[in-house]
Amino acid sequence: MANTQAQFGFRHIGFLSGGAPDYQMSTYPIQSTYSTLIGFGDPVIQNSTAAATAPFIIQATGSLATAGPIVGIFVGCEYVAANGVTQWSPYWVGSASTTAIGYVIDAPNAKFLVASLQTAITSANIGWVANFTTGAPATTGGAFSIATLDQSTATAAGGTSASALPFKIVGLYPGVGNGSDPTTNYNWVVVTFNNQIFKSPVGW
Repeated sequence: MANTQAQFGFRHIGFLSGGAPDYQMSTYPIQSTYSTLIGFGDPVIQNSTAAATAPFIIQATGSLATAGPIVGIFVGCEYVAANGVTQWSPYWVGSASTTAIGYVIDAPNAKFLVASLQTAITSANIGWVANFTTGAPATTGGAFSIATLDQSTATAAGGTSASALPFKIVGLYPGVGNGSDPTTNYNWVVVTFNNQIFKSPVGW
């Protein structure tokens, strides 16, 4: 059955073999005035312009992700609203009264399910690395990320340029139904981190 387009960001589905199933999440600060929405399932990166003592996270883009290692995948936040009440949100809403707390899956051996941007990713691409595309999440229906894996950037692992790409393809979607056909556009794939703060060979 041909796939239909369905973006949902990076959905956590487990861990590579040998990794403890701890659903490792860490907290990172979000600057109260950061106005870009961050969706549930968006890759995030530390803001290179922030002070070293306050490494605020921001929504990663494909270009930012190759300029430095990503932190992980965003899964919600707590912030203080204008009325002084602490709120939980699955996405970053674009402003808060004080510095917010972002929750990020940053376990270096975590695995995620993600949709391909358009052209199918096949079993021949397993082991390759790739970048992603993203944009503003829809604020209804859970505010999920619209990030996809950009198959046009997929390349065999190895070399300086490949080491900068944020994700490694480790499998195809093992389920049935939409996303499971590797012969048509918009199929789904399983990835893990490639260039990420706890896997990068350099500091961040």
